[in-house]
Amino acid sequence: MDELKLVVPTYNYQLFRRQVDQGEIPEFGAPEVPVLIREAAGVRSVLGTHDYENLEKHDIQIERHPNGWMIFLHPCPCGDPCGYVYFLDDGRSILVKEANECPTQAIEVLNSDASIPEIHGIKTR
Repeated sequence: MDELKLVVPTYNYQLFRRQVDQGEIPEFGAPEVPVLIREAAGVRSVLGTHDYENLEKHDIQIERHPNGWMIFLHPCPCGDPCGYVYFLDDGRSILVKEANECPTQAIEVLNSDASIPEIHGIKTR
């Protein structure tokens, strides 16, 4: 089966703007994290490993549907999707939150001006 193994650098500018601007650290750099992409009734991207069978890593499943694309969001390894993103051929995008009956954490929807402390380093929710 065809597969693509990538190593994706971490985007530093959002959290370390001053250090990047002053040339102390690169805009994209360590840690570089493995990603595996493989055909699987569409395309499955396993994030954080090159081992397709590693069920402890996040993954995203992308399927072609009539009139658009469906992306399954699996933030918890071995869990059900927390939701789905649809990219319709007419340019619309739709986020569907999965019901909270599954063990996977529910999608958290934020305002466009919100920050995620773990990513942005500040809290403005």
